[in-house]
Amino acid sequence: MVELFAGVGGFRLGLEGLPERPSEDGLRVIWANQWEPASGRQHAAEIYASRWGLERDDEDPEVFSNGPEDVLVNKDVATIPASEVPEHDLLCGGFPCQDYSVARTRSGEMGIKGEKGKLWTHIKRIIQDSAVRPKLVFLENVPRLLNSPAGQRGLNFMVILNDLLKMGYDVEWRVINASEYGMPQQRRRIFFVAYRRPTKSTFYRNGPGVHGPRIRSRGPMSKWMTGKEVPGSNPEWQAGPFATAFPIDGELDSSKRELPDLLEYPWSGRSSPFLNAGYAWQDNQKVAKRWLWTFKASPVYEGERRTLGDVIEDSHDPDYEVRDPEKLRMYSYIKGVQKEWRIRKEDEARARMIDAGRGRDLWELYQKCTKGYRTDYWVDSRSNPGYLEGLQQGLIYEYTAGAMAYPDPLVKPSRTVVTAEIGKSVSRMRHVVEYERGEYRRLMPVELERLNEFPDDWTALEGISDSRRGFLMGNALVVGVITRLRNPLREIILSGSR
Repeated sequence: MVELFAGVGGFRLGLEGLPERPSEDGLRVIWANQWEPASGRQHAAEIYASRWGLERDDEDPEVFSNGPEDVLVNKDVATIPASEVPEHDLLCGGFPCQDYSVARTRSGEMGIKGEKGKLWTHIKRIIQDSAVRPKLVFLENVPRLLNSPAGQRGLNFMVILNDLLKMGYDVEWRVINASEYGMPQQRRRIFFVAYRRPTKSTFYRNGPGVHGPRIRSRGPMSKWMTGKEVPGSNPEWQAGPFATAFPIDGELDSSKRELPDLLEYPWSGRSSPFLNAGYAWQDNQKVAKRWLWTFKASPVYEGERRTLGDVIEDSHDPDYEVRDPEKLRMYSYIKGVQKEWRIRKEDEARARMIDAGRGRDLWELYQKCTKGYRTDYWVDSRSNPGYLEGLQQGLIYEYTAGAMAYPDPLVKPSRTVVTAEIGKSVSRMRHVVEYERGEYRRLMPVELERLNEFPDDWTALEGISDSRRGFLMGNALVVGVITRLRNPLREIILSGSR
């Protein structure tokens, strides 16, 4: 397999296994790419290379390898020609979601605005320009992908579907919350697998379940997507990778429907046409139609469930303790119900022109409230003439937030680990646990690694700070999700031939 946007190697760990104990039934990475934009030191690539014993190339310092069939290229993917990527069975990776939009040109034609520079475009280019396209494409993203951008909900995902269908793939997707299948973190992500369709040049045997459900009607589709039998169904019909690894409740509608048109569908509608589970494909006919089956899936899991308490270290670095009473008060405020107001940074100059009394302008009043972490500051500010003037001028918008558990309960899975998880300043999204009665602390890097099911100290490398380790874990995925899909994906690859 080839791993793009490799980070610190979550896909590789899940699909291949530990470097010192690779799985006997795992896949094998032969080429990977990782590059951090606007970063002097390439922390993730260094960790990836170190953990798999890859040595820096004497002639090209941006390439690490352990022989010709285990290579990491630490360069911007936009600069890498598809011809430099070796032939592979599976392409995997997690990439940032960037908004597209449908726009009308001066000539009146409709098209996608802003494709240049989107990271999906480079994945598409590598697939499209490969001499032999991979049998499977396995990608991860945030669930927002199904419902974005805000003004054209579902368009981002439709762009990707459209590209994959045109390149000869069926596409199946599922939104998975790791904690709903026993893992210790509430991390929701969309995973999608593209199955290469049979053609004259790249052929799969046309058996059931080889490249997806062969007959895309309710019986095979129900078994493939949910694992459930439909009365009178063929016993040879198979369950797909998601149904095998992540059982669900959910019923397919009795009929498929046509996939929305990328340019003609009214993407400005209020809801996305894509639910949290689905399958899209194109007929193999001269006048091909494209179809969609999508439904709301609910997880089914009865196994062991791990919690935040299961990953907590008995001993800890005192530097992570939160003892200052004022900081504890601020944490108590920021994790509670908030009814505040905001001024955008670009409106600062205008806010500074508005008198808020006592020698302050409106921007200074806003800063006092923001840094005060006090409900009464916000309440009192709403009767201030400066606030009322800012409201009238349209500089102010309302901000509300509901309460979250504080301290974070040890008997439940953790909240989602974020990139700013480690730091000494007070933050709403940072975890704070009560490790002894009345004693509080933040989470350490090794605990964040455990929440993502990485080995202990996976990101510990000389010169890499704890805050950077936290950042890398905020960008990572839960390895256990990938591990569960290892065998089902491997079986699909092995069941076909070129």
